[in-house]
Amino acid sequence: MTLASLLHFAEALLWSALLFVSIAGYGAICLRLFHLRRPSLTLAATTGFGVVIFLGGCLNLLHALTPAVLWALILVGAVGTLLLRITIFGSEMPEETSSNPFPSSLSRGSWLLLFFVVLIFVVRVGASVRAGQYQASDDHNYYLGAPVKMFQLHYHAADPFSDRRILNSIGGSYFLETLVLLARPIENVQMADRTIGLILLAVLAYSLGRTLRLTPTQRTVFAFLVLFTPQVQFNTTFVILPSALFFGLVYLAANRKALPANGTVAAVLLGSVAGAIGTMKSTYLVHSVIFVVAIAIYHARRSGWAAGAKTLLSAALGAFLVMAPWMIANHSASGTFFYPTLGLGYHYDAYGIYPSASAGGLPLVVHKVLPFSLPLLLIFIAEWFLIARDDEQGNAILALSAAAFAGTILVGIATGGDQVRRYNYPCILPAIILLYVVFCRRANTSSETRRWRLLETCTVLFTVVAAISIWGNGLSNEFMQIPWSLGFSLHDTPIVPPEVKAEYAAMQRAIPTDSSVLATVDDSFLLDFRSHDINVADFPGAAGLPPGWPSRQGGESVARYLLANHIRYLIYDHAGFAGDEAIAPQYLADPTRTVWFHTEIAITLHSYHQFEDLARTRRHLYDDGKMYVLDLAAPAGGL
Repeated sequence: MTLASLLHFAEALLWSALLFVSIAGYGAICLRLFHLRRPSLTLAATTGFGVVIFLGGCLNLLHALTPAVLWALILVGAVGTLLLRITIFGSEMPEETSSNPFPSSLSRGSWLLLFFVVLIFVVRVGASVRAGQYQASDDHNYYLGAPVKMFQLHYHAADPFSDRRILNSIGGSYFLETLVLLARPIENVQMADRTIGLILLAVLAYSLGRTLRLTPTQRTVFAFLVLFTPQVQFNTTFVILPSALFFGLVYLAANRKALPANGTVAAVLLGSVAGAIGTMKSTYLVHSVIFVVAIAIYHARRSGWAAGAKTLLSAALGAFLVMAPWMIANHSASGTFFYPTLGLGYHYDAYGIYPSASAGGLPLVVHKVLPFSLPLLLIFIAEWFLIARDDEQGNAILALSAAAFAGTILVGIATGGDQVRRYNYPCILPAIILLYVVFCRRANTSSETRRWRLLETCTVLFTVVAAISIWGNGLSNEFMQIPWSLGFSLHDTPIVPPEVKAEYAAMQRAIPTDSSVLATVDDSFLLDFRSHDINVADFPGAAGLPPGWPSRQGGESVARYLLANHIRYLIYDHAGFAGDEAIAPQYLADPTRTVWFHTEIAITLHSYHQFEDLARTRRHLYDDGKMYVLDLAAPAGGL
């Protein structure tokens, strides 16, 4: 640890705070257009993510994500926060909840718990600015490289041979990461999700407790559950920020009456947040849409079908406005506006070479999906009977439970039961925690207080046990992430050592600039995308331009296919992917694995063999024994 590393740590925290304030400023500006003055920080921040992602999408279409423009974008938002005087409480908060949230009557035990909550928040934020580890098969070969490429080229450039480019995000998450890269190195890129997401979680935990009329002690316990329960972080895919925004959907739906224009504005804002979530990962859009539909159904039952249709259409408009710029760009780059709902694009599914992810047998899908969907169904049923039909705030919670259950079923089937928890977790977690709020509200209004207090306590214990099991999960190493991340932050530990960076620089200097390049490398974020037209093939063969990667043919077919698409040079990190080849047969023989997993392993394993064929027949422009560059147009031994 050095003085410089401590300064860098402080700079990272300040930068994340500035980004959050700027995003809230755009929310305040948007709300001012709807004649809502002095909004709360919670409402402004929740709204601001949709506004900023929309603006980023427009700049992306113009290829205008330059440092100067991004700085201007951030500064305008920060000035908006100052000029529009965002407040802690805001004019939209109900009068009966605008009192001091922590009065002197708070018990000593509650004060101790509050101190513990603040401590948890501080430690988790400090550990969020730099990851303790990065996932080798996703982060290193694409997820870390995507925002670097966007920052260098000033837009979310096409990567038609990247499986993750099509599947993961249409660009909203990478844009937020690019804002981080404006002032911080790649080692801090996950702040866009983890640090800013934790700040929004804390703000929402505070405001939701007030909005849902919990007692001061209940608010403290609720904040503890929100901040103590970790979000599974298997890689740098956005998890914490979307989870916070799902809480934000409940917050907006519960505050609908306090917003102007007879609920129309609230519905548009609801849709904009749902759209923002959808730009961060494709599977999250399912839950967002179901939540909005559930809210529209509730409005239809209470005020007539016209009111329900108005809510649905207004929300659809808000979501479309946020997503449209990114969808247009995604269609140009990946052949689909939104995979898989609006087209398969350049994914292998489109060519019929291998079975799709949803082609798995029903028993396997049920076995994978049932453990997650059954508890969510029980939560939904319990809330259905506990929440009054005219309780707008309670129905906002019920809508999220419906979204968690139905979304998990649909996503689980669509993915063939693959990684059910990771693809649905940002919505599952808020749905589980909000059950505590339901019991609290019943305990506060029922004459049978003792029974509801007991259920309230049981819910806390259940959530704490679940949180502890997640912290100890060996796959994501949630518990170890905190000391690892703090150590990496305080010592400025790089993702890769300097000699690896030097290796990539030397390799890239050996490549001519007269044609495009295909790169299957272990560390795509080390590539200079400005000096060469580089296409990342993170899982080679799983995506490609029509008529699709010749996965069932030899290396010569791959050479002809790439040359036909104006790609002459191939970079392959055979040392980095040697481990995949060694364990692939074991995974392919495992009947508990999903069709998606088996197919991806089979495709990439065959592509590695194709590259090895080409290494014997094509000229090597660079070869250090670990990584080589092939000239696909020149035979081995040629000049």
